[in-house]
Amino acid sequence: METGPGSLLIFLMLGLAGSAGPAHFGFRALAFRQQLDKAIALPEGGEDGGWLYSWWLMRWKHRAANDHSLNFFGGIAAGSGWLALVGAVGTVLLIGLQ
Repeated sequence: METGPGSLLIFLMLGLAGSAGPAHFGFRALAFRQQLDKAIALPEGGEDGGWLYSWWLMRWKHRAANDHSLNFFGGIAAGSGWLALVGAVGTVLLIGLQ
């Protein structure tokens, strides 16, 4: 088995997606619970806390509610979601290039 820079990058991208993905889902659950507890309006289509809710958080739309805790949970979920997405896309791209 030959290891080169591409293999190292795949390893790094898998690590990025593997650590940021669980953080995104965990903080997404906390943000969703915060919205339910404080009766903050949920986005249309994101009432179930699923993929549309993740997309809503990743576009930083939670900031309009001006809730400090929701901004914290939603911000970490959004940042982690983008990092997981970059890691997953990078992994697929690097595997395709090898």
